[in-house]
Amino acid sequence: MNVNREQVRSFWNANPVAAAQNPHPLGSREYFAFFDRLRESIECPRFAERIHEFSLFQGKKVLDVGSGNGYVLSRYAQHGADVYGVDVTAAAVNLCRKRFAYMELTGSFQEADAESLPFADDFFDCVCSMGVLHHVPDTVRAVAEIHRVLKPYGRLILMMYHRDSALYRLKYPLLGLWTGKSVRQLLNEYDGAGNPKGAVYSKRELAGLLSRFQNLEFQVGFLEGHMLLPKLGRFVPRTIMRPLVGRWGFNLYANARKRAFAVSCRRLDPLRRSA
Repeated sequence: MNVNREQVRSFWNANPVAAAQNPHPLGSREYFAFFDRLRESIECPRFAERIHEFSLFQGKKVLDVGSGNGYVLSRYAQHGADVYGVDVTAAAVNLCRKRFAYMELTGSFQEADAESLPFADDFFDCVCSMGVLHHVPDTVRAVAEIHRVLKPYGRLILMMYHRDSALYRLKYPLLGLWTGKSVRQLLNEYDGAGNPKGAVYSKRELAGLLSRFQNLEFQVGFLEGHMLLPKLGRFVPRTIMRPLVGRWGFNLYANARKRAFAVSCRRLDPLRRSA
């Protein structure tokens, strides 16, 4: 998948995360409140606490790679973490700063590339990246940079799109037959028409990508009726979908730690194969 950084930057600068669904002025208090409700309908606060364990990082340094509008980092900051955010777009950095100003929180934000992080080795206690690395041109390099800036035993928390999800395995192949679009095109368009790259990972593929880390654990989240039943799915209550989430959800979460000692690693990108 040949995508350059300027294509990625241009798309996300023009399309801040979920902004198309938000009826309020970009960067207003109402904008953030609407986004937070939308985000928490997908990832409820209790689930987010289980994934991130915010309270464990009080007084610790936390980096969010692809900080979006600062939602995740604001939760770490509320629990006393020393937070840093990087994003490929100036628009996102500006949104993060506005959110933190509204919430009277302190954080450091800068425009930077995930593949070249502007931090020293072994600097952070935790690095998270939620729904971002499957969009960058060189995901392998981005993971290597995260590994570099994490302290030994530092925590890695990722969310990637799930290859073995209902959306990718069931709905998109059927929708492709109806629309004439490829599954890859439909996946890209999940985040908006013109998105240059969207990628999916199975648990096995993500384990290969994270082979330099230890104590790797997975969780799967986010499944709605429309992902299984394109026409009638919106009428299916989430309580019915809940038992299926762990198998068919679209969000694949990984939690791991940096090893205390460096280990050799082949540069394996599981997405070099056809999606």
